[in-house]
Amino acid sequence: MVPITSTAWRRHYQQSASIEPPIPWHLGATLSATERRVIADSVREFQLGESSEGRNLIVAAKAYAERTGDHEYVPAIEAFIREEQRHARYLGRFLATEGIPLARHSWADSVFRRLRRGAELEVTISVLLTAEIIAQVYYEALSHATGSPVLRAICQRILADEAEHVRFQAERLAILRSGKRASHIRTACALQRLLFGAAMLVVWYKHAQVLQQGGMPWRIYWRSCWVAFTAAYEKMRPERYAVSGVENDKRYSHVSAPAGS
Repeated sequence: MVPITSTAWRRHYQQSASIEPPIPWHLGATLSATERRVIADSVREFQLGESSEGRNLIVAAKAYAERTGDHEYVPAIEAFIREEQRHARYLGRFLATEGIPLARHSWADSVFRRLRRGAELEVTISVLLTAEIIAQVYYEALSHATGSPVLRAICQRILADEAEHVRFQAERLAILRSGKRASHIRTACALQRLLFGAAMLVVWYKHAQVLQQGGMPWRIYWRSCWVAFTAAYEKMRPERYAVSGVENDKRYSHVSAPAGS
């Protein structure tokens, strides 16, 4: 196997941007008072996390592109960030429709942003991928936590996009780690597991009410997170791909875009 190219990812995100999800906005506010009480603060926090401008990621991506010659990676990353921001707009519009104000600050979001600040691309992506994997589990629960057709449609679109985000970031980690010493890869993977475990606990601490309302008590949540991590981990392994060291994107210009693009 070979990783999907930066060019193909850019095209995928551009095509995805042209397809508006069938969100039934015409229904207006659809939450009951109880549902609103359960999910409001949780959705506000995730909406804030989706709204990042990605400045640190773009800086790291530009440094990587200059070093490797993979200049299509920067527009691919920028298109990825715009897709995340579209998720924030969907959630923001939903919150506004329900009369719920946006969040301005979250200590958990601030911690994740600090971890990425000034870091090299491998660390930045590792932190970002942790959030993406757990988001898959969270949005699955959120989609079942209320009877709102609007929120369910938003979650379905986000889940479809997040599956490709995880692949995009996991494959890039495989490229970045290819050719590095086995000890480096082992250490990086161990630290990533620790970060994932810690993040999983933080999300449970802050969002347990939504997760449980969506059919994910602790055991199911814990298992779902590690199943998702294991699936992503398979895509992070350099030995999975026909890559030796950091490759120029042009070498793989024949590789197709993700399924569904």
